[in-house]
Amino acid sequence: MPPKKRKGSGKQAETKSKQPKQDGQKAVSHDIDIPLDEGFTEHGDAKVHIDEEGVIYDASLNQTNIGGNNNKFYRLQLLRSGDTYYAHTRWGRVGEFGQVKIVGPTDFDAALREFNKKFKDKSGHTWEDRSDPAKKGKYTFIEKNYEDDDDEDKPDKVKEEDNEAPEIESKLPRQTQRLIELIFNQNHFNAVLENIGYNANKLPLGKLSKATLKQGFEHLHELASLIKHPSLAGNKYQATQRELHAKAIEDFSNKYYSTIPHEFGRNRPPAIDDNETLRKEISMLDTLTDMEVANTIMKSTNDKDKDAESVNMLDKRFQDLGMDEMEPLDHNSSEYKALADYLIKSSGTSHGIKYRLEDIFRIERNGEAERFEKSEFSKLKKHDRRLLWHGSRTTNYGGILSQGLRIAPPEAPVNGYAFGKGVYLADVSSKSAQYCSPGMSGSTGLLLLIEAELGKPMYEISTGDPGAQEQAKKHGSYSTLGVGRTAPQGWTDGGFIHDNLKGVQLPDVTKGFGDNKAANANGYLQFNEYIPYSVEQLRLRYLFRVGM
Repeated sequence: MPPKKRKGSGKQAETKSKQPKQDGQKAVSHDIDIPLDEGFTEHGDAKVHIDEEGVIYDASLNQTNIGGNNNKFYRLQLLRSGDTYYAHTRWGRVGEFGQVKIVGPTDFDAALREFNKKFKDKSGHTWEDRSDPAKKGKYTFIEKNYEDDDDEDKPDKVKEEDNEAPEIESKLPRQTQRLIELIFNQNHFNAVLENIGYNANKLPLGKLSKATLKQGFEHLHELASLIKHPSLAGNKYQATQRELHAKAIEDFSNKYYSTIPHEFGRNRPPAIDDNETLRKEISMLDTLTDMEVANTIMKSTNDKDKDAESVNMLDKRFQDLGMDEMEPLDHNSSEYKALADYLIKSSGTSHGIKYRLEDIFRIERNGEAERFEKSEFSKLKKHDRRLLWHGSRTTNYGGILSQGLRIAPPEAPVNGYAFGKGVYLADVSSKSAQYCSPGMSGSTGLLLLIEAELGKPMYEISTGDPGAQEQAKKHGSYSTLGVGRTAPQGWTDGGFIHDNLKGVQLPDVTKGFGDNKAANANGYLQFNEYIPYSVEQLRLRYLFRVGM
């Protein structure tokens, strides 16, 4: 018998941008819009079925088998058009359109039976058990995020409304307007996604749920363990070491690719069998996580709610960052000139980076000062506060400014990070600038100056060690110093830059950089690297916009 129609109310529809629309595979908002699969062309008015409990009958499945050169998807939807129903399926190799089969038009019970049968055939699970771990040799169910699909399905309407609405003038300083335009530039987002190998056309940013990204990290964690300790393969598979280490690597690579879809064309998917490949995949998941915050802000400011009638879009995006302060500095001020000196004179010639300084902003994140004052780090008897550099892609700054710098999640493998899971800082600006990837953002990068309470003593080592955090803890340290062969020849108090920086040390650039006289400055690092392991040790102080 046909299901009862879900009830809706105008009041809920009015607040759609204020509340979440889904919880896992369940819709919690009546106005959520689930996109039809591109292969369904029977009826333009068809809708994805959502039952009385809010369960969304849309299944994305994926399966990778490196040995068999398989990298395939299976899409399954239960659709309603008036009083008729369809069970729609499409399958093929990831990145290709594939084949389509439609059962219907038919009644609800018949379409539901077909949907349930196909899901069980492909995944090995009933639809009710869809969140259970994937079965070996079967497809993996991928939980998706539908939050923004209704925005994307109505671009013409939005453009029409944009043309009719008068343009609201921004109240922000011109320098800040340009900064917000840079951080939320969609073309730059697309360039980064292409660079990390993420197919934004087949699986747009934001469509992988947080649970799916977490599961991806967990599979990489297993791979990291196998790469570091090959003997685990014997324990897991009860077989001889060498051949089944490769088998174990292949199986967990299959699980990862089945959870986080990749497009390899007709090429065989590569096994994730070394730290370089592992770090590339960790970087991709880190980037997707960071970019999603900025993407959410962009989507929310595209909503045509009542605020849009009186607030400029740039101003709204700035408000969503929640900054207490973002003050563009006067280029003629002593503060600006001192900071510009630190940027230019702490650049290493070996990095080959030429700067064109455009703007400097004095910044304060909401609650960051209070968080530090309430933390154990504000009460250290042996403190060591320094003003240090941090670089990241421009597309990450929506997340960094609104939520702060982030430590890698527990499920991320530790051997994906040279000195463990921390925030990586430098006393040489160009060392951090290497992570800005300015080529993907119009030859412009963003650099942070961060006040970091490193504590004394730091745990000092001259070469990378993913277990450095645990070693630092054993030595009574809160931070690690990767000792470089080249170091500042002196340090000075930051009070000459601004009163708020009294007691914070930075390199005395008048004395330059030279050979590090430390006994352990004999490793592969050319310049120092500082790694605090808690975000409570950090306060964002300045943001530099720099042509590179």
